[in-house]
Amino acid sequence: MAFSMTGIHSKVDLNLFRILLAVAQTGSTGAAAKQLHLTQSAVSHALGRLRQQLDDPLLVRQGRHLVLTPHGRDILPKVQASLEVLAQCHAQQGEFDPTRSDLEFHLGLRDILEAMLLPGLIHTLEQQDSPLRFTSTRVRGTQMEERLRRGALDLAVDLERPVSEQIVSASFRQEPLALLCGQLHPAYDAGHMDVRQYQASHHVLVTLEPTERSYVEQRMTGLQGKRHIRLHCETYFAAAQVAARSALVLTMPRSYGQQLAALLPLKVMPLPFACQPLSVRLYWRRANSEEPSIIWLRQQIAALS
Repeated sequence: MAFSMTGIHSKVDLNLFRILLAVAQTGSTGAAAKQLHLTQSAVSHALGRLRQQLDDPLLVRQGRHLVLTPHGRDILPKVQASLEVLAQCHAQQGEFDPTRSDLEFHLGLRDILEAMLLPGLIHTLEQQDSPLRFTSTRVRGTQMEERLRRGALDLAVDLERPVSEQIVSASFRQEPLALLCGQLHPAYDAGHMDVRQYQASHHVLVTLEPTERSYVEQRMTGLQGKRHIRLHCETYFAAAQVAARSALVLTMPRSYGQQLAALLPLKVMPLPFACQPLSVRLYWRRANSEEPSIIWLRQQIAALS
């Protein structure tokens, strides 16, 4: 059965197709309801109306998820393309005004990015007397795309990683790594460390998920051999406090390391070997690319890089 706008009943509500797309992407009416800020019963009712109008179930239950029928799979790309065109038309009607909107944006940021971005963002909004609200959540990279697709996040900032065509990304910054050590390490007074000292030292390692360690270490092209990891934790602030009160050393993004060194008895030193900077990117849903509020949000975050 071919899908065309002219072949649909003249009184069809185009919002029904927006709901169909959300349920297809999330796999459930409950998740779609959260993405669209609707009740689950409203989503189920809308899906029932569309099923009746198109004379097809469109989505059927398979285990714990709803999956598309053959007809649903046939029309979904056309539905998505049509909704994106309509969104672009809507976006051209005007710009987003942060001083007159009470939206709440949901950001996916790990601890280091919260510390680097949120103070400047909130300062700017207070200068503008903006009523906007923000929620920041620490999200593992393996969960980032799923949360963006179902609308739990409006924007994420994370390490470079592969994503599907439903997600768009843009370069945010190239962040060099640096070395932090406290007063109990012999290199503190000297203000520098050579490769031999680095390899002989005990280290505190910060990663949010197992794959990140290899991601970072692959960039340490000038280091031969493995580091001696004494402590493995998930936040840089905790790791920096450990380094400040022990002989452990911490390798971390330089910008945040400089912030922590201003608060704790630590010295920031260059790594004693060649190391490629970390690639950090912005991520958002392709379907939201032309939304004025999302364009504004991307611009604000990008300006803080």
